[in-house]
Amino acid sequence: MITLRKATSLFLATAIIGAAAVPFAGVIAQDGECPTAQDSYVIGFANLTEDIVFTQLVREGIEGAAAEAGNVEIVLADNRLDGATALANADNFIAQGVDAVIEFQTDEAFGNVIMSRFRREGIPVIAIDIPMPGATFFGADNYTAGLLAGEALAAWANENWEGGADALLVLELPQSGPVPAARMQGMIDGIQDNLETPVAEEAIYLLDSKNTQEESFNVVSDILPSIPDAERILAVTINDGVALGVIAAAEAAGRGEQIMVVGQGADPSGQEEIIKEGSRYLGATGYFPELYGYQIIPAMIDILECRPVAPSVYVNHEFISAENVCEFYGETELLAEFCAE
Repeated sequence: MITLRKATSLFLATAIIGAAAVPFAGVIAQDGECPTAQDSYVIGFANLTEDIVFTQLVREGIEGAAAEAGNVEIVLADNRLDGATALANADNFIAQGVDAVIEFQTDEAFGNVIMSRFRREGIPVIAIDIPMPGATFFGADNYTAGLLAGEALAAWANENWEGGADALLVLELPQSGPVPAARMQGMIDGIQDNLETPVAEEAIYLLDSKNTQEESFNVVSDILPSIPDAERILAVTINDGVALGVIAAAEAAGRGEQIMVVGQGADPSGQEEIIKEGSRYLGATGYFPELYGYQIIPAMIDILECRPVAPSVYVNHEFISAENVCEFYGETELLAEFCAE
């Protein structure tokens, strides 16, 4: 296994894969020229937030890939998990005259408005994880990513809890629409289709995490007193930070041993929790956010230079647990001691 610190062009070609039926590219003029092709480009990147480790890694990868390209300048903005802020950032990109935009924004309701403004200006867009109409999509194969985590959690419960559970907490993100919802459905299906005794429908609790550790702590702290007899609680979460909030809430309630959690992302904050002795974080589906930029920047240059690009490009996912984390991140400083044992 090639570690991520040793990422090479070969690894980058195999770690992230594209899947689509119809190619997309910039518009070629009647004279055969590509009107958007230039010697250098200014690309706006509006990050989902700078308060989450996962998105920090996405931004760092985009900056690194731009530097490696040598002819790309990145203009940064922070969408702050807010649709109105994302719209204001889009207007600022247009005012600055960027050549293209990479959008990572959470509010489905603002997608059409933002994209209509970019289309009016002829600015191509790549949207990360949350689709936007008319943008090239890059990110998770959400249902598959969810299924991997759900299956792993069911296997753990079959081995450790006699194949059943008293409750299932689903820490979701409804504001982001149906695509991230597929991630949650995949986790639910992975559990229910593989548990020896599926969780009763009335014992499945859908909780709005708002994509933050703080809010997940709050909503789980609120729900736990209403299920005092539940001694085997499974939880599925939209990302690592949300998973950490769930675990913290259970521990604060003195019920840490009654819960087992899976998540999505496997960023360093999740890895740190996964490798703890007695951790209640079984693992997370890996997205490898540190590599996003090394696929996104070349794809954007292809679009600007009128070369075919698939309309959807998906990450190749792996479920990351304490058993295999060293295969993927063994040479990172965070895991060096753990993986040396």
